Amino acid sequence: MTKREDNPNAAEFRLQPLERGYGYTLGNSLRRMLLSSLRGAAVWAFRLDGVVHEHQTIPGVVEDVHQIIQRLKQLTLVLSPDVDEAVMHIKHDKAGPVYARDIEAHSAVTIVNPDQLLFTVQDDRDIGGELYVNKGRGYVEAEQHPIDRTMPVDVVRVDSIYNPVRRANFTVAETRVGQRTDYDRLTLTVETNGTISPEDAVAYAAALAQEHFRFFVDFGKVPMVAAQPAGNGGAATSRLREVLARSIDDVGLSVRSVNSLKNSNIRTLADLVQYREEDLLKVKNVGEKALGEIAELLRREGLNFGMKFEETAEELKVVDPGVAPQAQATEGDLE
Repeated sequence: MTKREDNPNAAEFRLQPLERGYGYTLGNSLRRMLLSSLRGAAVWAFRLDGVVHEHQTIPGVVEDVHQIIQRLKQLTLVLSPDVDEAVMHIKHDKAGPVYARDIEAHSAVTIVNPDQLLFTVQDDRDIGGELYVNKGRGYVEAEQHPIDRTMPVDVVRVDSIYNPVRRANFTVAETRVGQRTDYDRLTLTVETNGTISPEDAVAYAAALAQEHFRFFVDFGKVPMVAAQPAGNGGAATSRLREVLARSIDDVGLSVRSVNSLKNSNIRTLADLVQYREEDLLKVKNVGEKALGEIAELLRREGLNFGMKFEETAEELKVVDPGVAPQAQATEGDLE
């Protein structure tokens, strides 16, 4: 690995020798994972005094709302591992530029680029607002963000760029081993936004690819998604298999909950639904808050705690439906 002296967030990785063709196989897989599958934090909505929609100007502010939105999208943020969303406040009463460093400090949020300009106030006046931050993956359009009914009516949603990787490219060249010159040398170039190091980004992408390839290694040990013949519940069985095969990385659980479950070798929904509520509470670092989060997930997917299955070549039979998840108290937290 080689890091650029002029940019600590960029690095070049070289892997050689590889069998012919493996350079493109690995390079394509890693690049796709890096550009689409890493989680990060971003502003998904904001409220600012005097703003009711994005197609307007603000009295006393140089920039229009569209320009402010573009600058909010450039904010680089880090949320604490055990926090999935936060609200940051802005209060300003003087003329001049307002930077990211002028946002009120939040214990769970780190601003990586505090010199980012947000907007410019033309005269001495009070202006305030809130920035709504959450964690996500990839690129999410403004319309896809759900609005809670308890939020102010003048909240404006924005497109969110969660991916911490700005660029990922690779090249493949021939390399020599002994007298043979038909081996591959893979060179992978990665640049991040500073919230994660290039080496951590590559390591996470590789681990994610490994996790998904595991389904092809452990045939019979994890549920397999398979096409079913029409009739006899084949469509329902196929959907159930698809749901159970989903990784807990991809079902919307908090990072802390995912890590706690993985440490107990719970990696898919099929692993998760076999546990009863009392059994999950025995898992290290899983408390009432995490249990409530899991219960909401199971309700959403139509699953229960403590389910048992019997799988044949034709169908996936539920031999024990388990216990339906109940609403959990929200005061608890991870232990």
